[in-house]
Amino acid sequence: MLHYLAKIPDVVWSGLLASALTLAGVMLSNRSNTKRLLKQLSHDSEENGKNRINFLRKEVYLEAAEKMAKANGYLGKIPQMDPVKDNIADGLSDFFAAAAKLQLVSQPDTSQLAGELVTRYGEILLGLLAKAAPVHSLNTDIRIASDFYDRNQAEVTRILAEMTQLNESGHPNPIQFAALQRSYESAQEAANHFADERSRAYEQQASAMRDYTTTLLNEIRSVGGLQVQVTAAIRSELGLTTDIIEYEALLQKNSSRMDKAIQGLLTKLEES
Repeated sequence: MLHYLAKIPDVVWSGLLASALTLAGVMLSNRSNTKRLLKQLSHDSEENGKNRINFLRKEVYLEAAEKMAKANGYLGKIPQMDPVKDNIADGLSDFFAAAAKLQLVSQPDTSQLAGELVTRYGEILLGLLAKAAPVHSLNTDIRIASDFYDRNQAEVTRILAEMTQLNESGHPNPIQFAALQRSYESAQEAANHFADERSRAYEQQASAMRDYTTTLLNEIRSVGGLQVQVTAAIRSELGLTTDIIEYEALLQKNSSRMDKAIQGLLTKLEES
């Protein structure tokens, strides 16, 4: 065998060696390309997963920020709502739902802060419902007094019209006129009574509203720091920088301005 192999021309050996080297190069290149392709696919899959999560988080975080901003405004409307017609607690359901989504997709620290914020808003809502109860009761008293006042005032108007018609008829009837006079005095007395009741209810309502507003301001102020922490955590997960100290200072400044404006409004309402 060695004898026959020795007779093979060198040019053939050179060709075989070149072919072998070429084949080996192709195999090494293919293996390298395969590894690169697998790494690229893995990297692309990871990036696509991150992009999907980031997109989902962005939608959830923006919704949570929107509902959080609306929550305080809703708390201020509670005294004007009718607990007989409206389920007052439903007003924060959108915020609670958005916060639940936030806790589902956020990082643990952000999720914990969001959970604490939900708890605080639940406590605030229960406290404000108790504060709003006297206002709701007085609103009912005002509506009832107004209804009876309007009925008696309409009766007064009707009786005066009949008395005028009787006087202008040219056929005086003292007995009928006296009866109308008694009805007029009774209706007018009742109208005055309910007008006085309504006025007293309005005064008590104004006092209860001032009490509610003061409590509301204190509660919003107490939860402001936690809102700042949640907002800062959301901005951080979205890749946005936030100076929390500066943010808290700005919140305090704006809160003080709002307090001053509301106190000024309450003072004017007391003077009017």
